[in-house]
Amino acid sequence: MKCLLFCLLLPCLFFQHKQYYTIGEVLKNARQLTHDSVTVRIRGYITGKVNRSTYLFEDRTAEIKVDIPDKFLPSKPFNDKDEVIIEALVQYEINKPVTLMANRPVVND
Repeated sequence: MKCLLFCLLLPCLFFQHKQYYTIGEVLKNARQLTHDSVTVRIRGYITGKVNRSTYLFEDRTAEIKVDIPDKFLPSKPFNDKDEVIIEALVQYEINKPVTLMANRPVVND
């Protein structure tokens, strides 16, 4: 019985579905995502640079500021037409805009 259960659960371990959030979902659920220390994965476009390491990121639902340290930027050049995937922690404080802090390298899609 244990062997059967193990065989049924084995594919789940190797083929975990990595959930993508939209920026709209991140903004709506920011308080909960911050408390759970969830790394969110979002797809979209880096549309501008605010300062040294802060960028504007948007998808079809909204726009948000993302802090991306230089070590996490892609080595391959990209522009605002190239879709990228960002994995980041949600930074939420009352009466301040929600932002993201990249905690893994940005991937060109």
